Amino acid sequence: MESGYGNIAHGAWHLRQLLQSAQEQAFPGCKIGQIPVWTSWPGGRGAFSSSIAFLCAASKKISPAEAADKLSAFLPERDALFSSCKRCAGYLNFYPSLRWYAACAASLLQSASFSAWRLTEEDFGFFAFSSPSVQELQRAFVRLCSVLRGCRAEGMLDLPCPPSALALLKDPQELALLFSLARLADAKGQSILPALLETARAFHRLYDSRRVWSPDSRLTTARAALYLACAAGMQKALQQTDLLPKEILKI
Repeated sequence: MESGYGNIAHGAWHLRQLLQSAQEQAFPGCKIGQIPVWTSWPGGRGAFSSSIAFLCAASKKISPAEAADKLSAFLPERDALFSSCKRCAGYLNFYPSLRWYAACAASLLQSASFSAWRLTEEDFGFFAFSSPSVQELQRAFVRLCSVLRGCRAEGMLDLPCPPSALALLKDPQELALLFSLARLADAKGQSILPALLETARAFHRLYDSRRVWSPDSRLTTARAALYLACAAGMQKALQQTDLLPKEILKI
């Protein structure tokens, strides 16, 4: 699998290549400039979205829905990165494949650096004057630290986590957390805090619906690794936004 495969930037680049090819075939000679691509949650599922049909429609004096239909005729039903494409009122939404999610998990783990093993609820005193949204994500992070301590105590983080294990992360809530983490890793400036909140809520939804342990030891290892990647991503973002002072990391 090629380097950089499982991230937002590569997914957006790959989608632009697909859309440019489709546009050149569906609308020869149509000049629209940079193809707009962003990430979104249509229907509660993570997706790469584009409004290219609106640009083509304006150029050819047709409806966005008709332009989307014409573009879709030249798009693959699925490829290595995207499992499906859905049209919605002229917008094109591309849903990542399980292969992309597995690569995303591997990429997040490769860069994971986590040190807040000892963070507990007793440290909430540092959060007393935070806004409700900041308190929400800081408490989520403390809960995540507690989960990881349990994983480490049970030896769940001691076993290797090969790609075949990461490929077992297929539950919708697991994929939602992975997509949130990919968006968090891609976030910059003022977009970091909303991405943090999104990630914190995705973590809560997953942990409340699926415990780490599974009869399949490989899935148990993959889930523990997912939580480690989540904690590392949140720790980095919290420090970038000065919401996690070094003195409470206890390192």
